[in-house]
Amino acid sequence: MSTVQNTPFTVVGEAPLQLQMWWYDLGEDGQKWVTKYLGALIDIMKIKPRDDLIEALVTFWDHVHNVFRFSNFELTPTLEEIAGYSGFGRDLRNQELIFPRALFVHRFFDLLNISKQIRKTNVVEGCCSFYFLYSRFGQPNGFEMHEKGLNNKQNKDTWHIHRRFAFIMAFLGIMVFPNEERTIDTRIARVVQVLTTKEHHTLAPIILSDIYRALTLCKSGAKFFEGCNILLQMWFIEHLRYHPKFMSYGPNKDNFIESYEERVKDYNSPEG
Repeated sequence: MSTVQNTPFTVVGEAPLQLQMWWYDLGEDGQKWVTKYLGALIDIMKIKPRDDLIEALVTFWDHVHNVFRFSNFELTPTLEEIAGYSGFGRDLRNQELIFPRALFVHRFFDLLNISKQIRKTNVVEGCCSFYFLYSRFGQPNGFEMHEKGLNNKQNKDTWHIHRRFAFIMAFLGIMVFPNEERTIDTRIARVVQVLTTKEHHTLAPIILSDIYRALTLCKSGAKFFEGCNILLQMWFIEHLRYHPKFMSYGPNKDNFIESYEERVKDYNSPEG
């Protein structure tokens, strides 16, 4: 029997404790700044992932038409639904795409305010480790530990601002755009730069396209889901349970992710 056949199917699990601690260490001002750009997406850290559900869903995926085909109906997640979960569903047609272009290592360091004297070998095949970011910006003593390797004019207040940007990158790289190696794609730094400096841009298309791509790869035999499995899981369970009325993902003060558990508490999905 081949090794591939013996490899279990896996998805992104619960948010790493270090990522959660980093979030809380940002404080109220830092969290408000992050939420301004990520919206309710940050709350996927509160959702318990279901790898069995995603594995089952893969078997119904039609990669030619990008739909789930069941016995007598089809379903597919839409841009409006993905954007609605984050709370940025308003005027989606007038939002611009963000293209995750490749970066030279020095440009990546510039965006993270990391000194160019740091070894390029910290970036391998366009990715860095979570620890590379966490040790510099996540740990409360990251400023003191890496002061000379950071471009913040040795000012801790400036470092506090820079660590917000780094947190968004780490969060997206771990929870939204994961890879099998559990490293963080440096292109995400460019995505975060556009998201935080330019108006009218949306993450929804690249989140959805990554989900589609991950489904197709897993249908072809891949054993790790390289997409936002938690959003896909939430979307599917929402569609399984009965809604007394049409569910609108448009402009709304409600946080659809935070209220998710309450909405589906009366639904018992099959286990295994």
